[in-house]
Amino acid sequence: MQSRGARAVLTELRSLATDDEERLTAAKDRLARAEEEVAAARGAFDSASTRAEVSQRVARGAEELLADAAQMPDDVPEPPSAPDAERSPDSGRARPTLSQELLAFARGQERGVQRSEIAAHLSAVRPDIKLSGLGPELTELVRAGALARVSRGVYGIPPATEGGDI
Repeated sequence: MQSRGARAVLTELRSLATDDEERLTAAKDRLARAEEEVAAARGAFDSASTRAEVSQRVARGAEELLADAAQMPDDVPEPPSAPDAERSPDSGRARPTLSQELLAFARGQERGVQRSEIAAHLSAVRPDIKLSGLGPELTELVRAGALARVSRGVYGIPPATEGGDI
């Protein structure tokens, strides 16, 4: 009889072991799903954190740009620089302005001078002058009467101003 009782206990133990095995498998599955969810949440958090940091940097940069722009008047032109403001590094004398260089070169020519010749001359004698200002400067000198447009792209000194300076 003892063996029958022992077998009944053994059967009960096997049943409990099977139940525990099923619970363990279910717990492992649940843990794996929870770990996947935590990993997804970490990824979403990292992504959101990075985006927020970048957005804040961009917003601060935009605020700084707007603050700088607010300090600069929109419709007030920059004052013209004084002729003495830019001096030749080696002589200490004032360098000629773009207008002065243009007029001096044009006066030295017996005929009209082409824009390309003016640009080449300026590049040779004053590499510090930006040629992007050449067109507007020529237009301004023509409007002021200090320079005459002989034909398209050709300029000369008008007869009335040949000896004077601007």
